Amino acid sequence: MTPKDTLTFRALEVAKAAPAGSLKRRAAGCAAVVLATTSTVAAARRALADHRLDDGVRDAALALIDDLTRTEGEPR
Repeated sequence: MTPKDTLTFRALEVAKAAPAGSLKRRAAGCAAVVLATTSTVAAARRALADHRLDDGVRDAALALIDDLTRTEGEPR
């Protein structure tokens, strides 16, 4: 499992643990999707910036990716 795969898995765990319909769950789901479908963490951040999302969801997803990369030691 690559470090990015680990980040994807961790984002999915956060999404599953968050209350249904919550900002945290939506943001974690978005983070998991972009991490799973892009080649790097930087590309995931760019994908979030490029997609039409509510600003609150985008900001929370970016913050989650930042938190996960600090926790996992993934280079930014």
